Amino acid sequence: MNYKRLGDYIIEKVEFNEGNKYDLLQGVSNNKYFQKAKTNTIGVDLSKYRVAHHNQFVFNRATTRNGDKISIALRKGESCIVSPSYRIFEVKDENVLNPDYLLMWFKRPEFDRYARFKSHGSAHEFFDMDEMNDVELPIPSIEKQREIVAQYQAVANKIKVNERICEKLEATAQTLYKQWFVDFEFPNEEGQPYKSSGGAMVYNQELEKEIPEGWEVGTLKDICNVLNGFAFDSDFYSFENGIKVLRGENVTERALRWDTLKYYDGEMNPRIERCFLKTNDIVIGMDGSKVGKNWSLIGEHELPMILAQRVACLRSDSHIQNFIYQTLINLNFEYYCSQVHTGTSIPHISSKQIEQFELLIPNEFITGLFENTISKLRDIINIHISENQKLTQLQSLLLSRLATLEG
Repeated sequence: MNYKRLGDYIIEKVEFNEGNKYDLLQGVSNNKYFQKAKTNTIGVDLSKYRVAHHNQFVFNRATTRNGDKISIALRKGESCIVSPSYRIFEVKDENVLNPDYLLMWFKRPEFDRYARFKSHGSAHEFFDMDEMNDVELPIPSIEKQREIVAQYQAVANKIKVNERICEKLEATAQTLYKQWFVDFEFPNEEGQPYKSSGGAMVYNQELEKEIPEGWEVGTLKDICNVLNGFAFDSDFYSFENGIKVLRGENVTERALRWDTLKYYDGEMNPRIERCFLKTNDIVIGMDGSKVGKNWSLIGEHELPMILAQRVACLRSDSHIQNFIYQTLINLNFEYYCSQVHTGTSIPHISSKQIEQFELLIPNEFITGLFENTISKLRDIINIHISENQKLTQLQSLLLSRLATLEG
């Protein structure tokens, strides 16, 4: 294979923010995109920060405790400033090496493993410009590179379109929830808005407001079970074969992340078999900075899948999963978790704390009617999510094929 040394095609750029010309401070995610920096800049001299311009690469040379990944991204659009500890480089000649093609190479999981292997240091490990320059990759003709990039971006754009459709449908579901369970304008037996049509209301001392007659205040424990996952031995994990395992890092905000998915190919036992997920299970990540924010509803297309340790599952016996899911959104489950979680450096919430989340519990007729209504929206959402799952797999295939190109 005719691989080329990257250092022959890139040049390091060192430009500091003299005169504080730029004020947009950005960080770099290990998922290869720019994000809002977490640094508190009050009283900080921003002139010491580095400047990144359009089509320049920025990476965090520190790889210790970074999820076995390297944080690197390609800047698009307006210039920004980044941490002084970051490194910045650009392609010497974009008619020889396409920056977007190079970014695809960096998105490959094999590159992350390479970067971690090449990292060095004692207490902290680093992958610096010297190591970056020594990276080898195939560099086909610029026409071939552009063709590959176009294919990849077409898939990425389709994924974004599906995500926007799902966002609109989710917003519709939330609007309906508010109308029914906050404003109490759910349809009565005649199909008219309950409260404004004179539906019976009673005063609830706990909530200090009127609620529909027959409703009560309770907790998640009253309407569903909170299940825990299995502590898998990492020696039985595979990236290719076996049954999908849902780990904490796979649970993101209202969606599942597939690029770090692992599989279990060991022997089954009764404890593991009890951890198989079901359609419409609600999964909640129990650790990390986004405790109470990272949770999702399981679709049929995502099964079979086993729940791992540090992920909780909410499962009701009365088929009101969509009601529970929308309740977590509208009653700000994230805020609740921020008030009760334990841990300092790594926040953590327990199953018992999840069980104690309070909510208003309607009568079974209304929750059943809501479930039937929302399930139609959910079916459409799941179609687009399923398509995105396949498109994400296609992206991974396109990235893996880069290694077989002739340079």
